[in-house]
Amino acid sequence: MIAITERRLFWEDCLNARDLGGFRTRDGRYTRRRALVRMDNPGHLTQAGVRAMLDYGVTTVIDLRYPDEVTRYPQLATALAGQPDPPVIRNIPLLDERNQAMEDGLFARSRDEWHAYVLDQRSETIVEILRTIAYATSGAVVFHCAAGKDRTGLISALLLDLLGVARDEIAHDYAVSEEWLLPRTRQWLEPLDEAQRAFALGLMRTAPEYMHFALNYLDERYGGTSAYLQQAGLSTANLNALRERLVE
Repeated sequence: MIAITERRLFWEDCLNARDLGGFRTRDGRYTRRRALVRMDNPGHLTQAGVRAMLDYGVTTVIDLRYPDEVTRYPQLATALAGQPDPPVIRNIPLLDERNQAMEDGLFARSRDEWHAYVLDQRSETIVEILRTIAYATSGAVVFHCAAGKDRTGLISALLLDLLGVARDEIAHDYAVSEEWLLPRTRQWLEPLDEAQRAFALGLMRTAPEYMHFALNYLDERYGGTSAYLQQAGLSTANLNALRERLVE
């Protein structure tokens, strides 16, 4: 496996970007480089960061945020203004904005409960996201949320597990977000009091056991990731298209 530090992408003003290529799969192959990138909100990119992303071969960007987040926070479309042949941007919200207060409360109470909720209630959207990746225009696909850690982390874990990557490696890839986001987390925490900081730090945790729980939940409730995705509507042709695109 390529070390996670070698997969990190230093696109200026985004802290949590990495290529999902270089993982060894159960059948002895490797996930493809420059095929799939997970990251935090690319709306933060400077012009140099945008140029680096385009030079990397990115042709499709999937935004997993609520529509309200897209309008309230920096947008990639703004950063791409004036660029020739910009990537296609698709907003496919992983969560349901009508239930945002409940979803936020669930996330704050228990990451395990949040993962179970998303897997149980948002399976059709998960399938739409994976199908979009499978049939995107030739080139690298970026997917992101706000911090690139939980919504992005769950989609990343499902894909890597489907492709046969070891779960300890999937959990490590999820866990590193907490460290990489720390400079921005510190800025966010600065005006808060001690109790608020402790609560906010809890929201930013990406402990590996959170992702192990999510994948084990799929085993126990659905018979594994592949069975879960097929029950949700991903066809054999879709699965094959994902594997062809993402595995060398």
